[in-house]
Amino acid sequence: MRPGEAAEAAERLARALSLAEARRAALCEERDALIRTVAAAKGRLDLRDAIDACLRDLQQEVHQRSLARFETLLSALVQEVLPGEKPVSLDLSTERGLPALDIGLLRPDGGREDVLEDNGGAMTNVVGMGLRLIAVVKAGVGRFIALDEADCWIAPDRVPAFYRVLEDGAARLGLQCLAISHHDVTGFGSATQVSRIGGHPESGVLVDGPAEACAAAWTPGDAGFRFIRLVDVQGFADATLPLGPGVNALIGPNNRGKSTVIRALRAVFYGEARDGLVRAGAAAARIEIGVADGRTLRFVRRPKRSPVNLWSLHEPDGSVVVENGTHCETGGRDVPDWVDRLFGITRVEELEVHVAHQKFPVFLLGEKAPKRSAVLSIGREAGYVRDMQALQRERIIEDQRAVREGERRLAALGERLAPFVDLDALGPAVAGLRREAGALAQGAERLRAIEARALLLGQLAEGREAALARAEAVRALPPPEAVADLGRTLAEARHREGVARRLSAAARGLAAARAQAAALADLPAAPILRPSAAPERHAAALARLLGDLARARARARSLADLPAAPALAPDGPAVSHAARLAALADRLAAAERRVAQAQAGLAEIEAETAALLARTGGRCPACGGPAVAGTLLDGHRHGPAHPEAA
Repeated sequence: MRPGEAAEAAERLARALSLAEARRAALCEERDALIRTVAAAKGRLDLRDAIDACLRDLQQEVHQRSLARFETLLSALVQEVLPGEKPVSLDLSTERGLPALDIGLLRPDGGREDVLEDNGGAMTNVVGMGLRLIAVVKAGVGRFIALDEADCWIAPDRVPAFYRVLEDGAARLGLQCLAISHHDVTGFGSATQVSRIGGHPESGVLVDGPAEACAAAWTPGDAGFRFIRLVDVQGFADATLPLGPGVNALIGPNNRGKSTVIRALRAVFYGEARDGLVRAGAAAARIEIGVADGRTLRFVRRPKRSPVNLWSLHEPDGSVVVENGTHCETGGRDVPDWVDRLFGITRVEELEVHVAHQKFPVFLLGEKAPKRSAVLSIGREAGYVRDMQALQRERIIEDQRAVREGERRLAALGERLAPFVDLDALGPAVAGLRREAGALAQGAERLRAIEARALLLGQLAEGREAALARAEAVRALPPPEAVADLGRTLAEARHREGVARRLSAAARGLAAARAQAAALADLPAAPILRPSAAPERHAAALARLLGDLARARARARSLADLPAAPALAPDGPAVSHAARLAALADRLAAAERRVAQAQAGLAEIEAETAALLARTGGRCPACGGPAVAGTLLDGHRHGPAHPEAA
């Protein structure tokens, strides 16, 4: 294994050791946490019997305290309205883990009677009213109740006592109450605001009530309903029922529309609206309820329209209210959330606590015992205890599961931690291996440096050999004097090359001049021509020929005395010059051939001249003077300035 590979292997081993240590630390941390959790669970399990006993005692105490208060209240109501009747007895038990309330009357012999099944309607009216008051208060929602014929089974002589109890309860509990009754006004208490139904459903039901007294009893910010206005609602064309803060009563003949007000409230707050709510011939039914700060809660039923129901809350100026970012105008069949939130008139445990139904005057007594307890919140404190008991049971189950699973997990962790027992001893060994691998890596690095220096020395040795070879070559070179002689020889060769070029040019010129002289030697003298256009052209051509001949003769005379081309030594430059001279000789031969061609052409010209003279009778065609072939081009002149012309 190479040193680098050993170092990498040592590093991998060190990383594996670090991962193993981290894994062991995580497993140890999980084990310690499980030990603490299991210990805490076992400690709670050891105390469960004592905790269960404490919770049972607390539950019994809470039950007795709650039941005693409600028994006293309901018994007082019964004695106020129906003197001499048996006291109310409440019995709280448990059904399927839920509190169950049984409402009855306690007989003198200690037995119990059921209020609904074993007693008359008057007792049912009184206990039902008391239960409704308790349910509204305990529910913690809107402080308003509407009773429809809640006194239907009470004798007329006991009605004043019934309403005194209702007035006192409303005042003590801060409730607003609307009571629909068929009894005479003399049966009501002095604090009750009484309104009367008038008119007829066919022409429009009217309401006569103490509007000014009701309005004067309110301050703007008080919670409660100021009025109920019905527009095109069954028998009501447009009528307003004023309401005061305490107990309000609406009386009138049977089947005139008293219960229509209850139906209107159930439509607004429970969503129980039907098309039958709309007055015959009207397009829609509108219900308006005055609330705090001059606002108006409005409900509109529009048959065969969408939405069929529309809830809205309006400011005194008629604009729609925006409450906490909610636009208080909603259509549909379900009561909007903002109506429940702002007014609190809602169902409690699916029971209609606030607005009673005329056809079901018995409140809560006909329900099952667990629902009675839930609606009245009786046993709520005990419910907290039951929640604690349920939580304790869940905690016990959870603790048992934690102990069971924790011990199983601890055993598994022990098995997983077993391979890590000797992990601490591996640390020094791995550290030693890393040190050895580091030393090997350093040795390898030094070895690489030595190899690099050896390579450099080899390269230097090769360079030295090359330098020595170059020095030997330099020593074999000629001395500086030989170099100077060589330079002079080269300069002389260049001079000879120049002389050869000039000689070649002169030879070419001499050859050309000789050729021209030979071509022009036998030409006749130029004839004297008479002035005319054609003769002048001939004369100009002849003049050019004479000038060329004179220049050729001059060059021939200048080149006649030139010496012959010297023979050069066969060295490098001389060979080059010889090649150039050969090329010049070729060019001279070509020039001689051109001269021969020119002579041939001159012979043709002479023949044509002789033929011309033969045709002209021996006279010059230019001037008309006598001429012969030998003197036509040589010595024959044109123009009046020449003597030949004279």
